[in-house]
Amino acid sequence: MWDAVARFAHEIRASEFMTEMIRRRDAYGSEGVMGALDCATLYGLVRWLRPTVIVESGGFIGMSSAFILKALVDELATAELYSIELSEDCEQGALIPEQLRSSERFVPMRGRIEDFLERNELPKSIDMFLHDSSHSYRHMLWEFRQFWPRLRDGGLLVSHDVHMNAAFPEFVASTYAHDKKTGRRDAQRTLHYEWGRWGYIGFAVKKG
Repeated sequence: MWDAVARFAHEIRASEFMTEMIRRRDAYGSEGVMGALDCATLYGLVRWLRPTVIVESGGFIGMSSAFILKALVDELATAELYSIELSEDCEQGALIPEQLRSSERFVPMRGRIEDFLERNELPKSIDMFLHDSSHSYRHMLWEFRQFWPRLRDGGLLVSHDVHMNAAFPEFVASTYAHDKKTGRRDAQRTLHYEWGRWGYIGFAVKKG
């Protein structure tokens, strides 16, 4: 996994696509938008996983969405990205290049994620969830707990800005089981295969 993700991330960082996306981001305004390293990490994770159903919270103007969609296209993968944005004041998906945004892969949704869940308007089984909405401790932990059960075996829980509080490490710690004698991970009972952090991106691969 690590070698593949690193290779894909290096590839996209050196690409014309990255150059163009940074230009678009800076022209629009970079506040609250993912940086190059995190976008490259996200791209690498998506290419490695080849997910078919993705949900992201806090899609905003589409920096993360663009790199997810680019990874899907580069892998020739058929997939749907449900991108949720609460704010009515932003142009949702504005940074996504037209050839990606017009694809059937991109499903923009405007409103509260709580409402979409309550109305059962999101897929019950998904391959990947990306948190990038409110970075309060309570909300991050709530989203992790809501979407972890929806992930398939081998699915990815991804979070941006994991340095903001202790929600991500605490959630990952809750998925561990330890051997009483050695104190090390009990691989049979632990609920993840792997987890890590690169830049401000944290991720865990679910064990179903």
